[in-house]
Amino acid sequence: MADHLTPAPDGSGPAYRTAGPDDGHPLVLLTAPQDPAAGWAPVLDALARGRRVHAPDLDGPGGGDRPAPLMRDDLVRFLDALGLDRVDLIGHSTGALVALLTARAAPHRVVRLVLADLPPALPREPPAPPGRITTPTLLVNGAADPAGQVPDARTLAIPADGRPVHEAAPAEFATAVEAFLDEVPDSELARRWLAVSAITQTGESQWWDADPPAGPLTADDVSDRMGWLVFDDEDLDPADRVRVALGLMDLLGAHPLLAGQIHMAHLGPRGPLPLDVLWDCYRRRLEAVHDHEAHPGSLWLDWFEDPRTAAPAFAAVLGDDRHLLLPGAPEPLARRARRVLEHSGPVGWAVKAETYRAAARVPALHHAVFRAVLRSYHDFYGGLDPVEGLALLDGLDLPPDTEHLAPLRRVLADGHRHHYASPQAWDAALDR
Repeated sequence: MADHLTPAPDGSGPAYRTAGPDDGHPLVLLTAPQDPAAGWAPVLDALARGRRVHAPDLDGPGGGDRPAPLMRDDLVRFLDALGLDRVDLIGHSTGALVALLTARAAPHRVVRLVLADLPPALPREPPAPPGRITTPTLLVNGAADPAGQVPDARTLAIPADGRPVHEAAPAEFATAVEAFLDEVPDSELARRWLAVSAITQTGESQWWDADPPAGPLTADDVSDRMGWLVFDDEDLDPADRVRVALGLMDLLGAHPLLAGQIHMAHLGPRGPLPLDVLWDCYRRRLEAVHDHEAHPGSLWLDWFEDPRTAAPAFAAVLGDDRHLLLPGAPEPLARRARRVLEHSGPVGWAVKAETYRAAARVPALHHAVFRAVLRSYHDFYGGLDPVEGLALLDGLDLPPDTEHLAPLRRVLADGHRHHYASPQAWDAALDR
């Protein structure tokens, strides 16, 4: 790293040190204000291999006494001054807090986030607004996340004896961070695909099309314009087409030209899709703390509503793992099961009944099983077996005043399979 500070180009941001090739992907290193950027020296050669490293000096007036939000604002001005639209951020100590605040304020600017020795939020910081960090994050020696701001972060503990972890264990730290930074998130792959068409994100749900006539776009505009093109792109291999399509859903939300095209491509002349990639992508999203309705919604509307794909799709996202549904099941699996169950109404009863019974063994899933049975009754394709459905309900520990529990018991006890066969039965059950 250059041993001298380079002034920010327009003088509006902090000075900085640099290392690595000029054309490398930008990586910004942040330390606590009182720590010199030279402290990154033990890991610099590894991190700068193929990356353009920038280490801004965030001291400014008042040094370490400056509030983290002011340092965050300085960092954003620094990125603007250097024309760095998308960067990886690595922060240590207070620098990690500044990186966290930056990813929260401008998530479209941060590709990946590494937080080392993250301290608790400082008492003088204003309360964090609602919303969580969804940027792929590696938390190193970062048990201090009391607000749950990075719930889907990977965690790594490296013994450091109270020293900065990148100085105490440079080889282990650099190896873990390099592996993390070498991964390309699906959302980033989608951003790069959009950028080829001169479409970039400028803010939350705000996009810009640089092709004439240049102008702003909404997320729906981007979906309408680009969503149907992914599976026609010969420059993408089949696996990357899946990843780009799901990455667009991460960025843009639910849209029929995003979710529907995946299902159509699977059944079309170029199908089937690479199923290991497809279902691994879905399972990871269904297990995340961040609840993105676009993904379970697409399972329901596209895969489960089609009798040709309902059974294999249900098996892939949950049914094949039903033997793991036991009391004390890991929370990521429980989250996946909960989301799949509550959207599985259209799946045929013979396909899903055994999985429902397995889920009923897990107390934390009892309400999801109830919702699954209720939605099966109200779905034409659900094919609910009233005797088995009632037996399932009898084994669930639910508050007696659970909404719709009593009428559901009544219609099943009367032998009704689904709402559409006798809609008056449900109305009568509600009135009793």
